[in-house]
Amino acid sequence: MGLFDRAKNALGGGTPAGTDWAAQAQAAQELANQHLRDAGYTDGSPVTAANVGTMATDMYADREVLTAYGQELNRIIAIGAPGTAVIRSAVDTGERISGNPWYQLEVEVTLPGAAVYTVSKREMVAPQFLANYAVGTEHGVAVDPANPQQIAFTS
Repeated sequence: MGLFDRAKNALGGGTPAGTDWAAQAQAAQELANQHLRDAGYTDGSPVTAANVGTMATDMYADREVLTAYGQELNRIIAIGAPGTAVIRSAVDTGERISGNPWYQLEVEVTLPGAAVYTVSKREMVAPQFLANYAVGTEHGVAVDPANPQQIAFTS
């Protein structure tokens, strides 16, 4: 046993007896295929030379949309007036981006010293955060001073 073999074994990196590498590789591939399917890039089939171009194009387009969306939210947060908002309705639009659904929200916005008003906002909400956007929940928001219909959630 050489120096590197002893170091690998000492750090727990040795190969356990009976490890089925083929089964582990197959399980990893199935998980990757599931993630690609959940994100809407495939029907669950593996990446092949035949579908990689379409998949890469779709991923790039999603990245562009997500980048623009994030930049706009960051812009509003940077310049916006602080306020609060209560979600009055949330409707899944059926649209998905990278597996995340878009919702059309009706939100009541309150700014200090101003009357409450309603904003209709399209918002991407990752499934694991959906409960945070339930009807009746209150959130901090930033409101674009040039267009009070443009808001970004801050909490």
